[in-house]
Amino acid sequence: MKGFLDFNQGTSDITGFYQNQREYAAVGLVEDAAAIVDITDPANPIIASTISGSASIWRDIKYWNEHIYIGTEASDGIKVVDVSNPYHPELVYTIEDVTNSHNIHIDSEGYLYIVGAQGHDIWIYDLVNPAEPNFVGSWDEEYLHDIDVYNNKIYGAAIYSGHFYIIDIVDKENPATLVKFHTGSEGISTHDCAIFQNEKILVTADENLGGHIKVWDIEDYENINLLSEYQTHESHSAHNIYIRYDQETDR
Repeated sequence: MKGFLDFNQGTSDITGFYQNQREYAAVGLVEDAAAIVDITDPANPIIASTISGSASIWRDIKYWNEHIYIGTEASDGIKVVDVSNPYHPELVYTIEDVTNSHNIHIDSEGYLYIVGAQGHDIWIYDLVNPAEPNFVGSWDEEYLHDIDVYNNKIYGAAIYSGHFYIIDIVDKENPATLVKFHTGSEGISTHDCAIFQNEKILVTADENLGGHIKVWDIEDYENINLLSEYQTHESHSAHNIYIRYDQETDR
């Protein structure tokens, strides 16, 4: 272990960003909205600042172009915070189209996606002006708990039905469902998914006790097959999954 930091309250989510030759973590907190932590020296992390917000056991935080975006299951909307100076962050905007949400995602093209919110199953905003997101489109078919976005496709996990979705978003004003696929028996709670860059392999995680991590061959949408799976201990579940690659390795 390189270093340790105690916030004296619960934490939920974390993301990282690099600015002005320094590294930072943005951490979701239970009693406040978030903390910005200077981790340039990982052995000596420093709380640079905190951002206020309603108490909630869950927040999701993403970064784009010197701004962080904070979604929560409290009724705070989506906070847009300018972190050009991480030691003095400034709340510059709040998306009030949604009151609460479960998860947010930002893709490599600078689009913000909100899931687990009322009104639409997916809300899509462009971040051309990062301080003031602009609503561009939505998708409404089923509640999604978490998503991955790559190459103009959303890969979504439908926790209540056990399905994963593949959604075409070339036209972000009119997303179109390409695939709806059930991942197991009744009662499966598909919580999260992650796609390989070759878009041939999708990994899903089930938030059931004794839940499974499943690896799917999705190269042919008409012939999707389970390649392998790993089952957690019966007292645990599989919550979130991430795929890490070496620089020399194709995703």
